[in-house]
Amino acid sequence: MSGGAGGRVRGAALLLCALALGAAAPLRAQANTEEMLQRAIHLYEQLDIERALTILDQVVSPSATFEVTDAQRARAYKYLGAILALKPGAAARDSAVRYFRAAIERDPFVDLDPRSFSPAQIAALAEARDEIFVVAVQPLTPDTTGPGLALLAVRGVTTHAATLRVELRSGGVTRRVLYAGPNAGVRDITWDGTLADGTPAPPGRYELVLVGRSTLHQGLADSAADVFDVSLSHAPLEDTLPSLGHRDLLPEASEPRLDLLKGLGVAAAALLVQRALSASALGPGRTALSGVVGGAGVAAGLVAYFAGRARPAIPANVAENARRREARAAANAAIERRNAAVLSHAKVIVTPVTGGGP
Repeated sequence: MSGGAGGRVRGAALLLCALALGAAAPLRAQANTEEMLQRAIHLYEQLDIERALTILDQVVSPSATFEVTDAQRARAYKYLGAILALKPGAAARDSAVRYFRAAIERDPFVDLDPRSFSPAQIAALAEARDEIFVVAVQPLTPDTTGPGLALLAVRGVTTHAATLRVELRSGGVTRRVLYAGPNAGVRDITWDGTLADGTPAPPGRYELVLVGRSTLHQGLADSAADVFDVSLSHAPLEDTLPSLGHRDLLPEASEPRLDLLKGLGVAAAALLVQRALSASALGPGRTALSGVVGGAGVAAGLVAYFAGRARPAIPANVAENARRREARAAANAAIERRNAAVLSHAKVIVTPVTGGGP
């Protein structure tokens, strides 16, 4: 290997190492954040409140040099609120409520287990919920529902008392209302994969839309949506019969235009023969005969045309065509019934769309 080639290989190796280190840095930063959170929670549970408070302040600090996800920040604010709710004084409680609000803004599902937190802490969180109104839905996970299968579980939340409407939409059109009524806190909603008419949702893109209006604060409203794709798994469907074409049907009336064209054709042929052959070749009297034949052809065509226009439809053909159409319609209706029976047992496959839209 030449020196130049070796240098290029070493340069590529160094570049790969640099890229690997760069990619690993955010992961390590997140790991550091998670380690700090776990350490703070452990100290809190050991009643080492002040040390836990110091670590949590570092996690949410704007000057933090490490990466903090929204979920991690929500947990840090939750424990900051819980710690300050234990401290005496109105200022500490106000700070606790403020931190709980910050946690709710990042995770509307944030909660405190009564087995692990005191009534004072739970009350401060409830006060924060009453001050802020947020509607949220947990993102769906890949799932399958349908006849004989478990219902698809959907979890939504309003941070305090509200009216809530949960709709299944497709193409901006509401296809089914899954819930409409009062709500406060978390609500579990189920879907069996069907539309309002009971038929399975056709394949396509859908939105699960939650719209809430606060009953504590007039004019406060919020909404949330989750986008997902639907596909169906079922036995093969039958194709319906095609429409009957001209060749599949009998003529239901005479064709006067065709008769006229035939007469004109005879006349044209007679004239061509007359022009092609001289009078001597045709023989005495035959030139006049060809003219007579041409005129007779035109006359016959005209007679047939006007007679055909006045002639009624052909009853036998009309009846036969009606029978053929009815037979096709009956066959297609039977096919559609069989297809509907197949679809009624279809499995509805739900696939979340990450960062997608309708």
